Amino acid sequence: MPSSLSSIPPPGDDSPELPPPPKYHSAVGGIRQLIFGRSLPTSGAGHQRLPKYLALPIFSSDALSSNAYATEAILWVLLQLGSGQLGALPYALPISVGICLLLFVVVLSYQQIIQAYPDGGGAYPVSRDNLGVLAALVAGASLLVDYVLTVAVSVAAGVAAVITILPAMHTHLVGICLFTIFLITIANLRGVRETGGVFAIPTYVFVFSIIATIIAGVFAIATHQPYAHKVLAQGHLVNGQLVPFQTVGIYLLLRAFSQGCTALTGVEAISNTVPLFEKPQEKNAIATMRIMALLAVVMFFGLTYVAQQFGISAMDQHDPHYRSVVGMVADAAWPSSLHWMFGVVQWSTALVLALAANTAFAGFPQLASMLARDNYLPRQLANFGDRLAFSNGIIILAVAAAALIYLFKGIVDDLLALYAIGVFTSFTLAQVGMVLRWIRLRTPGWQLSLFFNALGALATGAVTIIIGVSKFADGAIISSHFHFGPYYPHYGAWLVIVLVPIMVLTFYKINRHYEMLKQELALDNFKPVIPSRNVVLVLVPRLHRGIVEAIAYARVVSEDARAVYIETSPENTKRLKEEWDQWSGGMPLVIIESPYRSLIGPMLRYIEAVQSERTDDVVTVVVPELVTRKWWHRILHNQAGPLLRFALSSRRDVIVTSVRYFLEQ
Repeated sequence: MPSSLSSIPPPGDDSPELPPPPKYHSAVGGIRQLIFGRSLPTSGAGHQRLPKYLALPIFSSDALSSNAYATEAILWVLLQLGSGQLGALPYALPISVGICLLLFVVVLSYQQIIQAYPDGGGAYPVSRDNLGVLAALVAGASLLVDYVLTVAVSVAAGVAAVITILPAMHTHLVGICLFTIFLITIANLRGVRETGGVFAIPTYVFVFSIIATIIAGVFAIATHQPYAHKVLAQGHLVNGQLVPFQTVGIYLLLRAFSQGCTALTGVEAISNTVPLFEKPQEKNAIATMRIMALLAVVMFFGLTYVAQQFGISAMDQHDPHYRSVVGMVADAAWPSSLHWMFGVVQWSTALVLALAANTAFAGFPQLASMLARDNYLPRQLANFGDRLAFSNGIIILAVAAAALIYLFKGIVDDLLALYAIGVFTSFTLAQVGMVLRWIRLRTPGWQLSLFFNALGALATGAVTIIIGVSKFADGAIISSHFHFGPYYPHYGAWLVIVLVPIMVLTFYKINRHYEMLKQELALDNFKPVIPSRNVVLVLVPRLHRGIVEAIAYARVVSEDARAVYIETSPENTKRLKEEWDQWSGGMPLVIIESPYRSLIGPMLRYIEAVQSERTDDVVTVVVPELVTRKWWHRILHNQAGPLLRFALSSRRDVIVTSVRYFLEQ
């Protein structure tokens, strides 16, 4: 017996290809296509495999660009500890050494993840496979929060680099940040590919310019060049005695350490993108991660050392004359004949930070789509947009990051109070998951891998606690109008600590809904009830061509078709009766009086009366709807149809059908 099912074969040698989508359907569609581009077929999805020289700048832009603000974050805390003097700044070097050692530990432990998960081993899948659902959801929520913060911090720091060159732009700080997020969002909605070699250029220029600046600074310091102290004349340098360790205190040094740990954000990006490397993928990914770590250490420690030797400290970003630490280092390190390098450093810093934000625009939607496929987020987040990008995730990320920029006024130091705890939480969960994996599987060489992952788990776990405690309420005051007695609550890591459990609870509730939906819609032991009769009710406000078309449709659908007129004016009823026999085709007209001029209530009561006639009937309500050529014409007409559809949306055994009639002018 032939099948009653048929299908259209995919385009190939022996089958016709589907025509491309039309260029536009309307003026709005044309504008949309101009901004976002034409729709792409699903067959266009895919990735080009990258050699190491392209993978390094593209996948490491987040980790490398954090050097633009990590040193400054440490110096800002230490400046406050020294009561506005430089007395606490020498502690920046030992702090940076500790962070560099931590970076090497994290890189070693993530190498084990690359080997164990060659298809991409982010914290979410690693935790899901080895620690269970709860840990995976905590890791997922933490990473989602940190992706949002990555965009906000990177954009704010990039704009700060531009303001160092163009201080007159300081008054437009927030606006420039928001416009930058808008541009990155549009680019990603168009489907920016991670394989564009052009993306590698700003990262390489940034790395080389920073390393060259460090070398120039060390040379200027070692040879006592007079231009190395020109920043002093601008009032950004002060002299001071070293503050004793007992005065600074371990807790305050840990605050500076936790701020500097932002230098490690983005380290995990390479382990998430192993499938995008050229073969041998694991070997190339590990080599790229090692190079990234080496460059990050050289840049981070070098900038901290040169800044300390020049006596440069952080400035308050609220200051209209604000200059970034990287900008002041570049200004001091280069002689006047090479001072154009100052501009190269600042502009490359701004560009690489934009790329770091762009990396989050790839990671956030991808992670959200994984959670959506596992039924922990709305399924719309797993759908490709017209340009093969996860458009819904991109828009959510942009809105959340823009809200943070607006809330924190684009101040990097205030945003950093929330940063890094999420990523270190995911680091820790991934390492603990790998420890359990090695103990369970005991694959060849598992002992060494176990050691590295255990060391990574201990180190990142300790740092997570340090960040949580030291940054708990380390940010700006929430509002001068919002306080408890003399205490004014501050922004800080507590916001993330509170937000992540709320997100996890939301994930569970979403999953519970989808599981309930799956059970209720399952076909097992399902016996469909076939209605014996379909009663069609046509809503008739007055008689015209559109109503006549709806009447004709109703008569085709069912033999039991009735027109329903809600009487609000007896004069209109008389006119309708006079025309009815000519145009109704014999359909009965039910007139329902409505003394209070209500449409919805009388219609609902009549539907209930029809349903009470027989229990095996289904009722179809036909709503004639006018479609205008101009959008603003629509608001000139009654919206009874949408209101009736909404009122009937929760009614069982009631089907609502729209019969549209179109205006030609």
